[in-house]
Amino acid sequence: MTEQVFVYATTINGFDYLYSDAQFLHNQAKAPELQRSFNRVPLSRTAILLYVFSLEALVNRALAEFLSEPLRSFIMEREDRFSLEEKWKLLPRFASGAPSVSFDESSYPWSHFRELVRLRNDFVHPKNDRQAYYRALSTDRIKPLDWNQFPKEMGVRETDLIYRQNRIPRDPYSILPEHVDQVKKVIDDMINELDRLLQGRVRAENWLGKNTFHLVYPPGATLADLPSEPGGE
Repeated sequence: MTEQVFVYATTINGFDYLYSDAQFLHNQAKAPELQRSFNRVPLSRTAILLYVFSLEALVNRALAEFLSEPLRSFIMEREDRFSLEEKWKLLPRFASGAPSVSFDESSYPWSHFRELVRLRNDFVHPKNDRQAYYRALSTDRIKPLDWNQFPKEMGVRETDLIYRQNRIPRDPYSILPEHVDQVKKVIDDMINELDRLLQGRVRAENWLGKNTFHLVYPPGATLADLPSEPGGE
């Protein structure tokens, strides 16, 4: 007799896996055995990107979850027309029903979040003329040059070397775990501020990390129909 197949369906929680992957790489970059290894650099810069990507997944999911109809359908049909910053500006106003409920765009964490969006765009849309500078130790040895060690006579601006708010190097080969620490703090503080503006709905009942499964096949099946022991492969 052919074994009955039961199928669960779920809507992917993009924030959960992106943030979790970022944390995994972040922790890997800080492992003691890598403290003198260049491997910290690719782990760190990838973790930064995933942390920022997780905020985009979060705001898209929150718009779908917290807006009421017909506004929800209107926004979700046009979701790809809004920038990441615009979505974060609109979400608390729309979800709270009060236009006055919004992020303070003149202060932290919004100021640092806005800069992280620029960093993300610089990585996703790399420019061919992007410059990087290194300290020459010998004919075959170089090391990253900290922005405050740069010779003033060269006329290179601080903002050519680092993202000023977050103090992250613009050179992707100079990004280290301590820079990821800063990004994670901004990400967490943006989530905390959104949770405050939405009166605790973001963190309620583990909404951030929740993945809900529904039994969708065979038609009409309920959880009581599932076998008591897992079978098959």
